Amino acid sequence: MANIAIICDREFFNPFDQRVYKEVVSMKNAGHSIEILTPHTSTKIRELEGIKVRCYSTNGPPGIVAYRLIKQALKGNYDIFYCHEFDPLVYSLVLKALTKKPVIWDCHEYLVPMKKELQGNLAATLTEIVIKIASPRVDHIVTVDNLLGRQLRKFGKVTVIPNYPTIIDFPKLIKTSKNKPNLLYVGGLTRKRGAKIMLEAFNILKKEIDATLTIAGGFYDLRLEKWAYDFDKKNDLKINWLGWINYRDLASIFSEASIGLCLLQNQARYDRAIATKIFEYMLMGVPVLTSKGYLVEKLIKKGKCGETADATNAHEVAGGMKTLLQNINLEKMGKYGSDFSRERFVWEKREKKLLEIIEKLT
Repeated sequence: MANIAIICDREFFNPFDQRVYKEVVSMKNAGHSIEILTPHTSTKIRELEGIKVRCYSTNGPPGIVAYRLIKQALKGNYDIFYCHEFDPLVYSLVLKALTKKPVIWDCHEYLVPMKKELQGNLAATLTEIVIKIASPRVDHIVTVDNLLGRQLRKFGKVTVIPNYPTIIDFPKLIKTSKNKPNLLYVGGLTRKRGAKIMLEAFNILKKEIDATLTIAGGFYDLRLEKWAYDFDKKNDLKINWLGWINYRDLASIFSEASIGLCLLQNQARYDRAIATKIFEYMLMGVPVLTSKGYLVEKLIKKGKCGETADATNAHEVAGGMKTLLQNINLEKMGKYGSDFSRERFVWEKREKKLLEIIEKLT
């Protein structure tokens, strides 16, 4: 069995990184020894379900987090370095050169368009350059969908392991009956993920249907956050803002939802991808209203579990909300989606690929 260092790009605990968590649990259950190395608000050792989490403070000059994580990785006597996302890919250049140990790079985002969205053109260009230099030097690349897999395959060996939900964390629950229909959104809140359109559409819907909106997630943009809270107050929407919720605590929140929202905006990062939250909605029997897109429309149609709409138009999104809420077969949609996804789109059916990669490298 291998001694594996899981090196995180960002804070593991807040918001809880469910991709890292699922992989770590799979490795632990297979008998491997795991330590998670993560940036954190302070330097300390925590434990998660018997797994040691080494937290390193982000306080200090630029580059201090990289120094602290690389230092631990070098002295930890690990057999494999499992690097998540962008910064740990950079660290892997040092780790590979000094230790000659195997490195797996897990890329769960379209990093170049994501950097462009959040940090601008210069960050996107630098990210593209670093990926071209560093990714050919790792031993294996793991990613989340076939399109991203094809893009990365020119750099080396790639295995696609979709970020599907785990059955153990999303068990079938009895749906909670509510006096009003309850719309649910789970995830990060940005303009490109449809936060602004979502609130504007809900405001339109409220003029015709007395419904509630629950949001489980956090903002990345302070200006958008202020706008959202002001818009909520101005229009008396009474949105239920839950903030970031632990991945393992989401099931009960899903059980109270009438429909789930995923309103990704029209851009390259989301063109041919299916957001993980859609599979979570489906698994929990929540009908889905999602933005249009080739793959997601195909999924929704085959699963008979929701509707798609032009997510750039608040009136069309409101119309999609209304159509679903007034559908007499809404409950059946939820059941269809749940049965369909539990047969195909769960982590437990794909984790074997991850364990095979580790076995080959050790």
